[in-house]
Amino acid sequence: MLSSIWKPSEQLRGSSQRALIYFVCGNPGLIGFYVDFLDALRNLLNTSQGTTAYDIYGRNLLGFCDDEHEPFGPDNTPWDVHAEVDGMYEDVAARRVSVEDGTGDDKPYDFVILMGHSIGAYICVEMFHRHMQDPSRAQRLNLRHGFLLFPTIASLALSRSGVRFNYMRSLPTMETHIATYAKGILSLFSQGTLQWVIENVMGFSPYTASVTAEWLKSRDGVLQALHMGKSELDTIFEDKWEDELWEVSASASATDKGPALSRFFMFYGREDHWVANHVRDEFIERRRRAGEKGGGTSITVDEGNIPHAFCTKELTSWMIARRVHEWVEEIDKASQW
Repeated sequence: MLSSIWKPSEQLRGSSQRALIYFVCGNPGLIGFYVDFLDALRNLLNTSQGTTAYDIYGRNLLGFCDDEHEPFGPDNTPWDVHAEVDGMYEDVAARRVSVEDGTGDDKPYDFVILMGHSIGAYICVEMFHRHMQDPSRAQRLNLRHGFLLFPTIASLALSRSGVRFNYMRSLPTMETHIATYAKGILSLFSQGTLQWVIENVMGFSPYTASVTAEWLKSRDGVLQALHMGKSELDTIFEDKWEDELWEVSASASATDKGPALSRFFMFYGREDHWVANHVRDEFIERRRRAGEKGGGTSITVDEGNIPHAFCTKELTSWMIARRVHEWVEEIDKASQW
């Protein structure tokens, strides 16, 4: 099972800065789901003419790959949302140009863009929040922007899928044994059968269908995903962050040399089963009011029908990669003022 994706920039010559786009998965937290998306983004970035070279790195969330941890048990429980935030924060803080390109110098990136999908977006925002509260934890880490894709950052239990999941948890024995029941049902099918159904009935791409089937038949993957899902519903209520977090990037604030630039760029689905429409709209309105006072968050709501699980199909992976590339170009343009 793929554990990480590393896609360095091919255009280092002539670049005045080197930045890292650090990707955080959704749930299930397997980087393999995002191969097509990150491939497309890398290809688009290679066409850019800016002065910043962007490397791309993403890895599995903790607990989703059997090879990366000891079997779960009473003394080794799955990771929850808070543990994932800690783990990803430690990992991104350890990223160095030298670690990736094999040089001997311990050189930090000029700046880092955190990019997250679904619960990965929440993890990114929380990493920003913790870093702003105590930057001494990672003094050489320069978090500049966040790209939040289909973000599940507020009142998750009010979404359609959140309501269904909580109802299922309320049924007798389900809270404790839901993973056991799921594993029992999955044991009736071979990995090949699951892959065929996922590809031909659910419409996943061949590669993401294989990733899904391997995860469903893994030792601990389903348990980690369900544990994480319960933690998400028990953690993500009304957005708790201060307006300061959402204001313009400190390194790209309004000056006489150029326009203000958002710290966060967000892309919402038009109809997202993990995001209640009224929760999304209320959040957007709060950010709009804050923007009138001098803050700013770039928010786009899809006008089409790109699904929450955009990464399971090649076409929608490319569509979201193109949106992200537009954000990068906007950042590069602002830096040239």
